[in-house]
Amino acid sequence: MGSHIAMYLRLSKEDIDTKNNLLKDESNSIRSQRLLIQRCIQEKSEFAGYPVLEFVDDGYTGTNFDRPQLQKMLSLIRNGEICCVIVKDLSRFGRNYLEVGDYLEHIFPFLGIRFIAINDHYDSADYMGTTGGIDVAFRNIVYQQYSQDLSQKVKSAMHMKMAKGRYITHCPYGYKKIPGEKHKMVLDPVTAPIVREIFLAAIAGKKSTEIASMLNERHILTPMEYKKLSRKSIQNDAMWSHQAVLRIIRDYKYTGAMVNFKCENQTIRAKVQKRNSPDEWVVVENSHEPIISHEEYEAANACIRKVKPHSAIRHDRTDRVYYCGHCGRRLRKTFGLDEYYSCATTLYRKKTECSEIRCSKTDLEQIVLAAYKAQLSVMEEEHKKTVAQNAPSPMRTCREAQRKVSKEISSISEQNLRLYERYKAGEYSAETFLEEKTKLFARKKQLDADLEKLQLEEESLLTEQGRVEQQAQYFQKAGSLLQLSDEKLLEEMYKLVDKIIVFSSKEIEIHWKLEDCFQTTVNAMCE
Repeated sequence: MGSHIAMYLRLSKEDIDTKNNLLKDESNSIRSQRLLIQRCIQEKSEFAGYPVLEFVDDGYTGTNFDRPQLQKMLSLIRNGEICCVIVKDLSRFGRNYLEVGDYLEHIFPFLGIRFIAINDHYDSADYMGTTGGIDVAFRNIVYQQYSQDLSQKVKSAMHMKMAKGRYITHCPYGYKKIPGEKHKMVLDPVTAPIVREIFLAAIAGKKSTEIASMLNERHILTPMEYKKLSRKSIQNDAMWSHQAVLRIIRDYKYTGAMVNFKCENQTIRAKVQKRNSPDEWVVVENSHEPIISHEEYEAANACIRKVKPHSAIRHDRTDRVYYCGHCGRRLRKTFGLDEYYSCATTLYRKKTECSEIRCSKTDLEQIVLAAYKAQLSVMEEEHKKTVAQNAPSPMRTCREAQRKVSKEISSISEQNLRLYERYKAGEYSAETFLEEKTKLFARKKQLDADLEKLQLEEESLLTEQGRVEQQAQYFQKAGSLLQLSDEKLLEEMYKLVDKIIVFSSKEIEIHWKLEDCFQTTVNAMCE
């Protein structure tokens, strides 16, 4: 039997009002779910002393069970570490009524797991030896039908717009939206001539890299710069590249046709879209004013160097962590007697500091590996100190404080009852009774505030605890890692490297993923 209680919280984008970017129902917020479940645990005396684990899936649909924190919780359940699961309502656990029913009626009873859905007034302990009945099954069907109906309505509306030749994803470079017309676009007088120039340059025989270099020399804004878009994951100057040029040349929309349904999500909010074959695309000719003719489109595409089809070979990508210290782009890798890293910016811009970068992978790895070994040695020593100190857990202290406050809050009700009984027995005057009652009320109000403060502190401690536990595990195995061969240690090293910034063949900067275990950055000089 498990020794932990699991709190499962889920917030879907279906809960968000997309127009105002606000929650449709505040009770569905992660914080509200957490407080509701914590109150439930405090009110049930049988849960006293049980440690609580929290699992949060923020932004995941309930129509499938492929959610990271849910899967982590189910794994702990299978390992026998959890005895009870508590959710706000059944829809937070899942909206697929068959899967939810399977867990409630078969899997959880077989594993001896108690399941509580607070707002649905469902507690599996009330149905020992039976199922939850038709009421629970009906709720699950309603939750699934709501999600499926919403998804179907959105898809139908999108396909209707596609059939009319409306754009539904984004307005391509060279066009702009008409104010008040959400799905209609017209020529952009600033960028449309640039698009046409790109096509004519390709027809004239210029390579895509040459066209990109020409645009960069003239300081033409890239599509991202022009639309004032920002991507937090990219920390470099915007620059035209051959991929950007090719994307424009291959886009059939510039002939005046609207092309939709190139990709689709196979599941709700799937992170990776499925590419549809060209015969599935929705193409509507003469949907908007063209920038180039069909003949020019065909001519430009005919001039693009065609890469012969080949079987995809997946190379190991664990070492794709090297970045240019001047422009911030990821370094490209070339092969020879050794593997070398260099910056692609030199293809598109002349007279740049990026040209100084050409480093052997072997030399770089020797430097980073030496820094990694030094960090492991420090971590091994820190682990020995931590074991010797045996300091009390802040989480344990916080939860103990919550239990004491909750116990005192419960006792106030008893004190209030005894006070009333003594008043009725004539031991207290009305004035004394009201005075004492006011004191109790003020004390309870203060305790409620203290409890809420402690609960907020626990939330931050839970976040911190995950990070600390990860670090502690790595501290503990630092000594054994130092015993590995250099080849095996390199594999472990790349798992902990966040980014390696190369400034030249003589200077690099290493950023580690575990900031408190490793130094945030390490400057090293290449030999």
